[in-house]
Amino acid sequence: MEKHYFKTAEFAALCGVKKDTLLHYDHIGLLKPQWVGENGYRYYSARQLPTYDLIAALRRLGTPLSEIRDYLTRRSPEALLALLREKEEALEAERQRLEKMGEFLHSSIDKTELAQAVRPGEIRLEELPEAHCAVVKAPDFASEKFEEAVYFLHVRQLLTWARENGSPSQAPGDIVCQESLARDSFLEDYYYCQVPPGTTGWETRLRPAGIYAVLYHQGSYQSESEACRQLRDWVLEQGYAIDGDLYEEDLVNYTASEDPQSFWLKLSLKVKL
Repeated sequence: MEKHYFKTAEFAALCGVKKDTLLHYDHIGLLKPQWVGENGYRYYSARQLPTYDLIAALRRLGTPLSEIRDYLTRRSPEALLALLREKEEALEAERQRLEKMGEFLHSSIDKTELAQAVRPGEIRLEELPEAHCAVVKAPDFASEKFEEAVYFLHVRQLLTWARENGSPSQAPGDIVCQESLARDSFLEDYYYCQVPPGTTGWETRLRPAGIYAVLYHQGSYQSESEACRQLRDWVLEQGYAIDGDLYEEDLVNYTASEDPQSFWLKLSLKVKL
């Protein structure tokens, strides 16, 4: 017997897998031994190592065994190139998916850590960057035509679309327009999710860069309107001019706490000093 032939256990050791893996590959016709002796022993050739390496690489890319087997029965440079290009596209899609998941996790960590670092009711001036916001108009909750199911559907559609387009939002935030603040109205006018600049396919509003009065509020969503009023009044008491809309975003919500009184909201109102 030539030295470049190996029994199943020996070949498995060379490949870094269990013997049962090779037996399974043989059983399904994916990688059969070079020959089988009269004693029933399977023998593999060193020349089969590149084939196993290709199988292992395609498996790491998530390729089903049946698809690998089909390729091996019709292998050619052209077929290999087509298969590798297909896997390259799938790998890029997976990379983008993981990148979006990473952004979501980083955003969630940052917001939770921020909530732990501030005091309830604290108001301070912060310089915020420009932000592009995909929005959906809030319904008239007092209208007889208001349908809660439709309202939740629209908000859910916004969140789903925004996440698919690169938004790290945990949940949609609220926008109270400057005109509403002037009317002493603190109910939300829009729901929004931040999206990357240049994102198209949905109505957007721009949150301009600038100085914002920021209130960190701890409490339920039912207390949000009064917190908005508190922030508006503080701005006016300081002698600042309101220079834009008020934005609410969740720092801690139902994903981190079952108690609504433990929710943390960040309220930001653009001002002119």
